[in-house]
Amino acid sequence: MRRLGNAGWWGAGAVAVAVCAGCGGPAPAPAPPAGTSVSSPPAPSAAPSSAAPGSAAPRSTPGPVPSNPPVPAGSPGRPRGQAAGVVDGQSPDGVASAFAAATFTYDTALDRSPFDAQVRSAVYATPAFAAVLKQPLQQGGGAQWNTLAAHHGYTTVALTANHDDGRPPDQLGSAARAYTVATTGHGDNAWSAPLDSQTMYVFLTRTGTATPWQVSRVSFSGGS
Repeated sequence: MRRLGNAGWWGAGAVAVAVCAGCGGPAPAPAPPAGTSVSSPPAPSAAPSSAAPGSAAPRSTPGPVPSNPPVPAGSPGRPRGQAAGVVDGQSPDGVASAFAAATFTYDTALDRSPFDAQVRSAVYATPAFAAVLKQPLQQGGGAQWNTLAAHHGYTTVALTANHDDGRPPDQLGSAARAYTVATTGHGDNAWSAPLDSQTMYVFLTRTGTATPWQVSRVSFSGGS
């Protein structure tokens, strides 16, 4: 799942993003040491043209831009680590916690990557955010996912509600919740290990008091 930005409550103006805990990606280039200058490489000189005088030189055709294929989707079903129960759509706490738990509940018997958990969490999202969550990924789950898959495992999720002075107050059509999300992996031969812990900020909306709450965006801080 994509993970862009660590805004916390103060990122209330940030664009809604999908998340991907543990997803790998290319490392940024290191910064030059202090006190050194960086010069740009010289511009390439134009290749000699064999075109006749007065005629236009032939244009080179750029090759295709390489891209990774989307990560395949997994199989439908109930993840082994999913908690049972009915979610109260009229409760922002119920919807936010269900979304947070679903986002990080992986099962390698069903899923091909954490993206499948992200798709399951979209049931609690607004249509616009659900569309973002369902956009296929072009990267796998990273080291944590690989560890889980090596043990044919699944995750369980423990949520701890965070209450701080920065949380915006609930309104008739908007609410926000924050959780420390701790995921634990379980697998073959009684293997069990903590995988990740981070703070997840969940922003919710609804169109009226009779309609259910829906998650409109999220942001993160921390992460191990």
